[in-house]
Amino acid sequence: MVYGRNLKGQEYGGMYCAVLTINSFVVSAGIIRVFGQEIAEIPLVATSMANHGKGYFQLLFSCIEKLLAFLNVKNIVLPAAEEAESIWTDKFGFKKLRPDQLSEYRKSCCQMVIFQGTSMLQKEVPTDQLVSSIERAELYKLMNQGRSYFL
Repeated sequence: MVYGRNLKGQEYGGMYCAVLTINSFVVSAGIIRVFGQEIAEIPLVATSMANHGKGYFQLLFSCIEKLLAFLNVKNIVLPAAEEAESIWTDKFGFKKLRPDQLSEYRKSCCQMVIFQGTSMLQKEVPTDQLVSSIERAELYKLMNQGRSYFL
């Protein structure tokens, strides 16, 4: 998506990749795009096959939630494949996005990534995700340098 071209009706700018590494190996990753304080999307996530079921994505997702809470983002949306929908709803607390909510979001965030055959899910960003003053200062510093930071 970084070097991808824009397709008719789709724009892929402003996407960031959150990565969880163990001993310098990537074990889980997620693409994030923030559309302002109302909504952020996570259109793609992946965990290496060898690391499924070890809780690595749960850890990464917790860090993503902390970052979004720090940025005062209210909601997370994502497209869920049918076979993954129950994981998102049961493990991570997402709910199906009503068609009227989706229409409202698309008015303000018309470039949301929606894949054919997926359901759009939504979750409020937990407000109890605390970021310490040290983490907050480090986040500001790294964000101003244009570098990634993982909580």
